[in-house]
Amino acid sequence: MTTSKAEIPKALLDGKRALVIDDMGAAVVIGKNMLLSLGSKIVETAGDYQNAFPKIAKKHYDIILCDFNLGKGLNGQQLLRDLRHINRLSYTTLFVVVSAERTHDIVLGTIECEPDGYIAKPFTQGDFKARITRLVEQQNIFKTFNEALDAKDYEAAFANARGIMSKLPKYRMLAIRKTAGILYELKRYNEALKLFDLALETHIQTWAQIGRAKCIAELGRNEDAISEFQDIISKNRLAVPAMDFLGICYLREGKRKEAQETIIRSTELSPMSIERQRWLGELSMDVGDLTTAVGANRAVIKLADGTLKENPKQYETYSRTMRKAVESETDKKKRSALIEEGRKTLKKALKKFEEAERLKLNDSLFRSLEKCEKGDTEEAIAIIEALSVRHKEVIDDDPELTIDIAESQFHAGDRPGGEARLRELMKKHPENKKLLERVQAIIDTPLPYYQRIFIAEMNRKGKSHYELDQLEDALVAFRKALEIYPQHPAINLNAVQVMLKMIDSGLRSDNALREADQYLSASVSLEPEHPEYERKEAFRRYLDKKLKTV
Repeated sequence: MTTSKAEIPKALLDGKRALVIDDMGAAVVIGKNMLLSLGSKIVETAGDYQNAFPKIAKKHYDIILCDFNLGKGLNGQQLLRDLRHINRLSYTTLFVVVSAERTHDIVLGTIECEPDGYIAKPFTQGDFKARITRLVEQQNIFKTFNEALDAKDYEAAFANARGIMSKLPKYRMLAIRKTAGILYELKRYNEALKLFDLALETHIQTWAQIGRAKCIAELGRNEDAISEFQDIISKNRLAVPAMDFLGICYLREGKRKEAQETIIRSTELSPMSIERQRWLGELSMDVGDLTTAVGANRAVIKLADGTLKENPKQYETYSRTMRKAVESETDKKKRSALIEEGRKTLKKALKKFEEAERLKLNDSLFRSLEKCEKGDTEEAIAIIEALSVRHKEVIDDDPELTIDIAESQFHAGDRPGGEARLRELMKKHPENKKLLERVQAIIDTPLPYYQRIFIAEMNRKGKSHYELDQLEDALVAFRKALEIYPQHPAINLNAVQVMLKMIDSGLRSDNALREADQYLSASVSLEPEHPEYERKEAFRRYLDKKLKTV
């Protein structure tokens, strides 16, 4: 008895186009043969990122088998990240990472890039076939769903997912997860929340817990979200996405230090993310932790090197962080090492981005810093003056660069020139209150960056306590700032204001007027155009009158 061609079951990968990416020739052959044995029509190969990327960018593959290690240079995780970055990877493509790596940072980092599958080496042919079979069958079930996502026809995708949920119990949870994730990305938080809650009715699942907490955070229940994220993390120490979003929630509460500490933790677990390292660098600069900021920006440069995400802005941020670190460092050998590293890195950047004028400017600022370190402040100032002329158009369009240059002038000993530059910046942007406050704080606090940040944070906390009528706590915060810089005008006046309110509230006797007067007298003298001048004069008149009666 014979079997007709119509009755012969199709091979698993019948008619499928595949790509095997591996730097080891033997591994490429093995991978190719395995896919061909499963019925793949065409199996192409690539030995590294550079060969693989253009292939994927130009044509569609049904399945991509990619090793994590691709020899020197870029790896499989970076390839997947770049494909996601340019939206070149179809939802219908199976991207499977194969790796012998076992370390948490690499495994977690790869999983965060969301490959469709992850196969750990070593494996047998039987293991491989079983994993690929499961993934292909799953992809076939969601074929219509994925095609709708590629077409951005979300309602058609959701309708298909509902059909899968009701008819295919085996794939019900995956359909819920995929649909909830897309709804969240579309900012349809209430709908996504319902699905995450539906998933949690069956049993506790970390992905659903995280999705639920993210939704309630976006719906305005930030404190509830913080509590839920903290609970998730306490029970799952590897819940990196929960840590990242907890950091966001802390920032919404104004808790910058708590946010930074949380992202330090998530970065230690999964350091292979450019975005997370960049964010850690920003947070660390905000709280004055220059050591962590330098490390994070170094990591950004290393991770982005040679990828589509590499850009001049990353080197500018690195340069700014390194200069702040140099200016705050007290050890001469460490300063010299930081300067040498900074100059080498910028030279490397300028070879890649030859026309990046802002990088040329940053290189000049490092040259000025180098001259300062050698004691040649005249040459350092001359370099700054020259770059101010050469890059005038770029500088005029960017207040951040103006501040950078002014601070370099301060470091070179040209404080009058730096202050004049900052005052001119304030005249150009009279409506930008945030910028005006920041620039005035730089002028008012002639200290290294990390000390300015500490003072600013204590001032912020003090004002926050004052608004909540927590007067004792407000005074403690202002005093901590004044321990670093006793002459600070705004903070001395804030301390005066707290003392006067404490007297009015009965928390201090009239004898405290003398303490308030000490704060007022400690402030540096102010010119009439200073934003705190009128407040200081008003306090002086009030205290002079009151002290006559004590």
